[in-house]
Amino acid sequence: MERDYNLVDLYMNAFPNSRDLYRRALKIFPSGVTHDSRFLKPYPIYVTHAAGSKKWDEDGNEYIDYWAGHGALLLGHCHPAMVQAASDQLRKGTHLGACHRLEIEWGELVMQIIPSAERVRFTSSGTEATMMTLRLARTYTGKNKVIKFAGHFHGWNDPLIIGANPPYEAPPPGIPKGFLENTIICPPNDIEAVERVLSEDRDVACVILEPTGASFGVIPTSGDFLKALRDLTRRHGVLLIFDEVITGFRISPGGAQEYYGVLPDLTALAKILAGGLPGGAVCGRREIMELLEIKDDEEWKLKRKMYHPGTYNANPLSASAGIATLKIVKTGEPCQRANELAAKLRKGMNEVIDSHGLRNWCVYGEFSGFKYLLNHDCDLRGRCDYGACKLDYRKLKGANPPELSHALRCAMLLNGVDAPAVGGMTTAAHTEEDIEKTCEAFDKAIRMLKRSGLI
Repeated sequence: MERDYNLVDLYMNAFPNSRDLYRRALKIFPSGVTHDSRFLKPYPIYVTHAAGSKKWDEDGNEYIDYWAGHGALLLGHCHPAMVQAASDQLRKGTHLGACHRLEIEWGELVMQIIPSAERVRFTSSGTEATMMTLRLARTYTGKNKVIKFAGHFHGWNDPLIIGANPPYEAPPPGIPKGFLENTIICPPNDIEAVERVLSEDRDVACVILEPTGASFGVIPTSGDFLKALRDLTRRHGVLLIFDEVITGFRISPGGAQEYYGVLPDLTALAKILAGGLPGGAVCGRREIMELLEIKDDEEWKLKRKMYHPGTYNANPLSASAGIATLKIVKTGEPCQRANELAAKLRKGMNEVIDSHGLRNWCVYGEFSGFKYLLNHDCDLRGRCDYGACKLDYRKLKGANPPELSHALRCAMLLNGVDAPAVGGMTTAAHTEEDIEKTCEAFDKAIRMLKRSGLI
């Protein structure tokens, strides 16, 4: 390995101010971070500000950003309409401790945009929203168990963090035995497995999934599977829950349910919903959402009413940002723009891969997402559109080796692109020039990996 191309040395020299901040952070936070996915060796970059498709770090470096606020920023950073709305509300109050006009307007927009939304209840996060969907499903059906799919992430609440990360069968630490017994994990896209469970177990309250597949399509899910799942759950009297925390308002204004024409019983929303501020929601069928109602009926209070507080539910600051964002999203133009740019990015990055002769690499994805697939031999390489990839997680052992994924992420940062190790998302704020520069950065990053002896 040539010393000049030791990625760790290059990284340490490029971001000295971030290094100093990380040393301080290590004295405060476990592993120095406040979100697991922001952890990066030897240390993460520290960002000072962002605008549109760009952000800048403590060392003055500019990046094209594909984190998109963990998926929350379809319009890009600091969209003027969102900033104006939030700034105006900031002067009026951030927490009124009361009902307010904005929560009504925000809820009305959700009902106009999301096809299955007959009633809405706001939460403070996506994790809270998925947690509420389970409680509602159990209360409504009187059953206890939930079916989820290996690799699908639904927040870090106890029942749903099970099976989210490999090895999927291993119980996460700190989860009580009762949750392990009541969460059933099925292989992704395996309708026969779901049917077997539902035929044998009458205590299943609901099935929950990310409707485009695990982590926004790392293991993609098809519309045909969603339709089959809808038919199956309806036949067995089991509720179908779409976790549209990422896909809601992103793949189309009405999310995956609008795009595929499949209506779930309940939907969990967050991220774009609040324009990049904290906020989530659950929406769905009227008779299920009715369980949140307050009634002068003692039996109702004791046996049916689902208790739901939440200090920051529908807070006016998040509501104002959400309203401004959803009014723009509702037009459909941001989704279309982000989707088109992602398709161009995937095409361009695969052309770079081909130019380097990396036959076991590809960049795939659908809608506004792109995913790296490294060191995985595929019979369809060069004969597919790198879109709706039919991956089977059970056959992916050895793909995306951690050392290589980590090195690629660091190399991309050194070349002015910030994206998660597994891939990223485009926004409506990205430009054709951003796509071209990203492909150039990808080319340079691969050259760095080659000269470092990693590929």
